[in-house]
Amino acid sequence: MGLFSRTPRPVSAPATEPVTPTDAGVGTGRVSLTKGSRITLTKAGADRPQIQASNGWTAKGKDYDLKALVRYHDGHVVYVGAANADEVLATPEGAVRHSGDARGPGELETVTITWHPDVAAVALSSYSALENGFGSFRKYGVHVDVVNGDQVIGLAAQDSSARWNQYTLCFGEVLLNPDETFTVVNLELYSHKNSEHRIGYVDGVVTMDAGPRGQRKA
Repeated sequence: MGLFSRTPRPVSAPATEPVTPTDAGVGTGRVSLTKGSRITLTKAGADRPQIQASNGWTAKGKDYDLKALVRYHDGHVVYVGAANADEVLATPEGAVRHSGDARGPGELETVTITWHPDVAAVALSSYSALENGFGSFRKYGVHVDVVNGDQVIGLAAQDSSARWNQYTLCFGEVLLNPDETFTVVNLELYSHKNSEHRIGYVDGVVTMDAGPRGQRKA
């Protein structure tokens, strides 16, 4: 995330067609979830089941920050990320870890989620850094994948091309189930226009703009 200010500049929505996701399933290969759909992932034989979520983009000269908002069963939350001074790269018990800041196209920011009895859920969002200016998530080819062994869960963002002044996209939420499985839900929620506030949890529900305003890196 850079140290610049956004200068409002209207742009037309790109004419690309929406992504057509496939039906959810289990096993190996790639599955693309539509908004509101979910899939439960099981990793057989693992002492501590673990999945990875990766955020990337295709446009040159852009920067998108992957963030994980971790909600615990006792109600407190931790912001995991590499773009704000009040974010941490790992939760205290190590259940959620961020790989660090990535700044180039083709590079990936990754969040590793290890099942832990104290963690209830992890909300995954992507933030358009200030130096990106205005432009949609679709225009710049932003994507989030959740990897479970040989299986890749793509969180599709069908409506992202329509909004050029929304800077945070919450792709989805990972629920940590009592039986040590993970349920991935495609939420596809967008921040209010021109808002720099992060996502939050309100009564256990992911809520856009309910978190603190983004801070510049130290």
